[in-house]
Parts: sequence; C-alpha cells; structure tokens
Amino acid sequence: MQTRKISIGAALSAIALLACTAVLAQSALNSGPAGGAPGGQAGPGGPGGAGGGPPGGGNNPMMSRRLPPGSPEPSPDPRNFDGGWRHDSELVFQNTRDMFGHKLPYNEAGRKVINRRVMSLKNDTPFINASGKCIPMGQPWQMDLNMPWRVFQSKDRFDILFEEYHGYIQILMDPSKAPAGAAAYMGTSLGHWDGDTLVVETKGFKDDLWLDVDGTPASKNAKLTQRIRKVKAGDRWYLEDIFTLDDPTYYTSPWSWARDYAWHPDLTFFAEYNCELQTGANGGLTPNLVPEPKD
Repeated sequence: MQTRKISIGAALSAIALLACTAVLAQSALNSGPAGGAPGGQAGPGGPGGAGGGPPGGGNNPMMSRRLPPGSPEPSPDPRNFDGGWRHDSELVFQNTRDMFGHKLPYNEAGRKVINRRVMSLKNDTPFINASGKCIPMGQPWQMDLNMPWRVFQSKDRFDILFEEYHGYIQILMDPSKAPAGAAAYMGTSLGHWDGDTLVVETKGFKDDLWLDVDGTPASKNAKLTQRIRKVKAGDRWYLEDIFTLDDPTYYTSPWSWARDYAWHPDLTFFAEYNCELQTGANGGLTPNLVPEPKD
C-alpha cells in the first residue's frame, strides 16, 4: 500500500477535504469483500477477510469508527438493504489493478487519458470534472467517497441518496419503467435478484466518467454491472459490491473491482453540503481547475 499526499489544488475539488489519510488503497481491494476469489465470492470472515473486520486496515480514522451503543441492526432479510451506509475504507485515489491483482487492461486511448489526467495533478492544474462543476459524479465514484448515503427500498425500486454532491441513484426492478433513450449523469440502472445478490446493470451515461480521484476513465458508452449482497463480518454489517466495467472505448476487456460499505444507522440524518464553496465559486478552495483537452 502506497501512501501519498496531494495539495488542495490537485485534489479535484472537495475530494482532498475528505481524505483524512491520502492512501492509494489497492491492497484494500485484494483484502476486501471478494477476497480475490474467482466468481466474486467472499473470502473467510466476509469483507474483512479472516479477521472479520473492515478491509484495508491502515490509518484512516473513519475506519475505526464504532457505532453508538444500542444502534439498530439492519433488517434480517438478506434482500433488504434499507438504511444508512458508508465507505469506511481508505479512499482510492487510482485503480491500478483489478480485484485479482492484474493491471488494468487499457487500450491506447485509455492509457492516454489516464496519463494525461495524472500529469495534470502532478502539475497542480487538475482538470475540471463533474465534481468541479457540481454536477452528478456518476457511478461508482459517488459511492467511493467517505461520506454517508442512504437506501430507500420499495417493491419495484431502490432510491439511493448521497450526502455529498446531492447524488441520487435509482435502481429500477421493472425494466418497463425505465425511461426510453434518456441519458443521465448517473446512467440508467436496472436491477434483478440472483438468489440474495442484487445484480444491477447501468448504462446510458450522459458524459464520460472518472472512476476515482486520479481519473481512471470510463466512457459514456460503458456498461457497469454490480453484484451487491449484505454480509456480516464480526459485529458489523456491510454491503459487499463487486463492480465490473465493460468499456471497449478505453479497455481491451472487462475488468472487476470490489468495495464494501459499512452499516451506519447513525448517519442517516445528512449534514448540509455546499458544493460551490469548495469548487472555486464564491472564493472556493480550488480556483486552478482547467478544462480537459478533448481527443
């Protein structure tokens, strides 16, 4: 695990303000929910591996947060995700390997984009992305941030609300309810159950995506698949999420990574979030964002 610090200007808007410890957490992927096991199966002890705690270890104080005494448990129904969750593991600055330890399968176009974005950070002139414009960040970066989000679940849909950037994801369980041909920053997400695993397929993005702080790319034509299940490790509940990106625009083959999200009934009352104060507007903290060149 490699630790590195970045300046406020190179932090892509508010992201640096969230990172108590700036860690490139690829090792958290390999010890995370999937455990590197084929087929996306959890390793011994669930998300935390054999020890049963949250993956990654490390120095992030968010990871050691304990729930208040007497906190409610989530529903015992494995298909009920209703409630508050948060990514308590280290903030991932750049995905460099997939969940099996393989380097990302960039094609020439993808390698050009990530190299350009990383160089802009090194030069302390980060490119403007969705977070810098206070527009929805798209999946899955919105879920990676160490900020709370809440699932409101009903029979035919999941509504996921995020404190940061006022993010909102809809997962529709009835394909007939999907809007026809309408592109969206978060894409259109359709879900179905595979046993007790929620399978979500998202496409129809309005714009190209950044998958992490450094700008691992996904094109607007990408297809994102998630396999989400509720698991318990030690005395904590988690949502285990296996992502698979299929994007021929930037990659030679699909690739997968894993995340876990801890149960947080104590964080369901969101703090007010003011994006504009952190993105250069009104004398914000990141005035040196520049437009990204178009290929």
